[in-house]
Amino acid sequence: MDVVAAVSVVIRKLTDLLIQESNIFKEVIDEVEQVRVSLRRMMNFFIDAEDKKERDDGVTKWVEEFLALVYNAEDAIETFVLQRMHSRRMNFPRKYICIHKKLRHGADLHNEVQNINKKIQEIKIKIQKIKEEKPGYFNMHGSSYQDEGQTQNQQNSQSHSMDEKSELFGFEEAKSKLVTRLTDTSFRGLPFISIVGVVGSGKTALAQIIYNSSEIIGHFDCRAWVSASENLRDALLSILEAMGILIVDKKATDEELVAKIRENLQNKKFLLVLDDVQSLEVLKGLRVAFSEETVGSKVLLTTSNVNIARMANPTRRPYQLMPLNDEDTWNLFLKQVRLPDDAQFSDSEILSKLRTKIITTCKGLPLTIILLGGFLSTKTASYKEWLKVLDHPSLNADIHKDFSYSRQPFHNFFLGNENEVEVAKILALKYNYLPFHLRPCLLYLGLFPKGYKIPVRRLLRLWLAEGFVNHSPNETPEDMVEGYLDELLNQKMIEITRRKDGSPKICVIREELHDIILPKAKYVSLFYIHRIMSEEEKNDSPMPSVRRVAGHGDIIDYPCKEPPYIQHLRSYLSFNVQKKDIPAKEIRNFLSNVIDHRGFGLLRVLDLERVYKPQLPENLEKLFQLRYLGLRWTFLDTLPHSVGELPYLETLDVKHTYISSLPNSIWKMKHLRHLCLNEIRLDMSVQKHRCSLTQLQTVWGLFVDKKSPVKNVLNRLTSLRKLGLTYHLDSIEELNEWIARLSSLQSLRLRSKDENGRPSQLGIKPLSSLENLTHLYLLGNLPELHDGHEFPSGLRVLTLSVSKLTKDPMPILAQLPSLSVLRLLADSYTQKKMLCPREGFGKLQILHLWMLKELEEWTVEEEAMQNLRELEIRRCHKLNKLPDRLLNLSTIEKIILTNMPAKFAGNDQADKQKKLIITKTLQF
Repeated sequence: MDVVAAVSVVIRKLTDLLIQESNIFKEVIDEVEQVRVSLRRMMNFFIDAEDKKERDDGVTKWVEEFLALVYNAEDAIETFVLQRMHSRRMNFPRKYICIHKKLRHGADLHNEVQNINKKIQEIKIKIQKIKEEKPGYFNMHGSSYQDEGQTQNQQNSQSHSMDEKSELFGFEEAKSKLVTRLTDTSFRGLPFISIVGVVGSGKTALAQIIYNSSEIIGHFDCRAWVSASENLRDALLSILEAMGILIVDKKATDEELVAKIRENLQNKKFLLVLDDVQSLEVLKGLRVAFSEETVGSKVLLTTSNVNIARMANPTRRPYQLMPLNDEDTWNLFLKQVRLPDDAQFSDSEILSKLRTKIITTCKGLPLTIILLGGFLSTKTASYKEWLKVLDHPSLNADIHKDFSYSRQPFHNFFLGNENEVEVAKILALKYNYLPFHLRPCLLYLGLFPKGYKIPVRRLLRLWLAEGFVNHSPNETPEDMVEGYLDELLNQKMIEITRRKDGSPKICVIREELHDIILPKAKYVSLFYIHRIMSEEEKNDSPMPSVRRVAGHGDIIDYPCKEPPYIQHLRSYLSFNVQKKDIPAKEIRNFLSNVIDHRGFGLLRVLDLERVYKPQLPENLEKLFQLRYLGLRWTFLDTLPHSVGELPYLETLDVKHTYISSLPNSIWKMKHLRHLCLNEIRLDMSVQKHRCSLTQLQTVWGLFVDKKSPVKNVLNRLTSLRKLGLTYHLDSIEELNEWIARLSSLQSLRLRSKDENGRPSQLGIKPLSSLENLTHLYLLGNLPELHDGHEFPSGLRVLTLSVSKLTKDPMPILAQLPSLSVLRLLADSYTQKKMLCPREGFGKLQILHLWMLKELEEWTVEEEAMQNLRELEIRRCHKLNKLPDRLLNLSTIEKIILTNMPAKFAGNDQADKQKKLIITKTLQF
């Protein structure tokens, strides 16, 4: 089925190409359409064949031949299109000289598609022969599979979302004991504390909860999380990066890296989490960096290897994580699913059988319970359906072995790899049930390094650029791709590791799943991973034709930089983020090779996020098909002028760079959807009568002043969902009129600054007409708030900074029915008293009060803020005390006091209420 998923992406891309460039095909339109239709029909032949339990070598051969045929068709057709586009851009003399080449290429494509159609017919004949020899081998249920995928999709969208804390279920005592060990200041031995347990026992989940707990945040000056590596050097570099030390001499020895770590540990209480340590050599090296001398710092280590756990600290027994008991197993399972509503469950005997089946299958392992529960939650809610899944041979082949995980002695707890088999079997089963439209998205995650923290923003836009998302007349591509992510999250295939204001920001793929999908992705030639290789490995070439390259090492070491190895390259993503003293010119040379062979390239994705100053070729416009150009955090100074000539570019991200200008031609990019800048002023003077950016969804980091007027340019952008502006304008009437018409706007950041860069009058009108607006950030002086109707009723996140309000805003803001996050930052309110009224802020969960210099008295009335979870007060030096009402709230999880007077932080009212207060000191 992986081949089918890969082929479906190619067919979708060819369909888009036929629509977008129909005038180019003309004389070969019929042949190309015949190829597309034939490939779609052929795809159904392989749905059953590829999923047969007993693989037939003959069928496997034709599956691989079909995949090669599909890629050849894609290459031939896209090459033809780009050749025509290349010819269009030539000046007249060169264009005249190349007319005969155009005709020749038309004939070449005609012959190519004829050959492709001929090969398709040959494969059909071979398939028919297999059908005759093995009746029933092919069921030809292409349409039924599609229906199943659609049904699965609908069920996934309704599946029960897991409580974020459910992975800690049954381990509350473990958390308490480990937090006590980590915060123990009297212990002076080796700082290593180990959690040891079998695969799937919840080691990482427990460590994550501890790492993010209020007690740990308040105790340590800084923290870092590192997924352990089999290579000591990689682990050391990861630790330095987590410490914020990004510039490291590439030639530094391991000893010098250890010295650098020790230097930065001086006079700090530092917590390092080393997750999933499997190498004794890595552990030995890290013990040198974290010795008894690093007083106050601690290392929390997770491993399934008891020898590693004992070696980490021979004087201190590791914490052994045991499986859940039967009761906790069943209760955790119930948290993941909604029990079927069928009448059978009125029979307690039937329910008892299900309970026994779940307990026997999962054996008390939280990961197995969560994965199985997440999977069953997507199936039809009936007992028979669940029982069918639980009896699936793929699931039970290795699970039901004679292996007991009852409360055993520590030395008998690690008897084998059955737990790894269990987790792998469940993940493989979940993958086999995954709809076709999600498979390319999931396989694509294999090109990221294992354990890599993937920005959700980056991932979704990459999926879009790669052509993985189906088109829908009723939904935007952005809505569609967010739905794909939600489905994979509901299936527990992807985990969110960081959220901000309720939105997912960072995600990771489970490491067990990474091991499963990597060979599948390579089998369908989805990508090639280039890594740092030994001299012997450098002599071995990668696959003959590479479609996507994920660079985990310097591209200068890439073994096959010449055609034909890279002439069909569609994507290049670099993860070689180690900063250097000189720009990365190897990138330019590599891309020049991609372009120079034919005068253009097939590249759709160029993602260099966090690569230090990569040099780009000047003829970037030759990458006609480029959809995604990611340069965030590259610290580049300039862009090639030709970037504005990329006709299909959808995402241009130069945030966190030193790029100060973009070419005027940017306004002609009619397919651009996401433009992320770094306080850049765009020249709009030449575009008063022409602006093609009608598809823009995101404009972030734009600077507007009298040299970049709103009228006739920006006010034509009416489809925006996310807008971030900094402006210095004498009159903002046109700006107000434009913003009021952005009916689709969901996120808005406005910052008003004077000619010296200081906050000034915002001058905005009420935003209540923006019904879809959920996130609002305002920096600059505001007029007094009169009532809650100045903001849209659906507003969930509000941040005010330097608002200079003299009238208490809390009674007004308390009326916003959906507000869950409120940040009142520096000088947003300038008076002495503040009142949160009775029953106000019903949905507020997070409140930050920063640098309210005059605030002395804060009152919270009864039944206000009943759902508040987090409160941070920073540098409010005149504030006398915390409201008693907040200390009595059962929902409060942490109160963070940053740079507050010692007498405030030490107030005994908190001790009386047994509320944990975290105190921090930040350098300004």
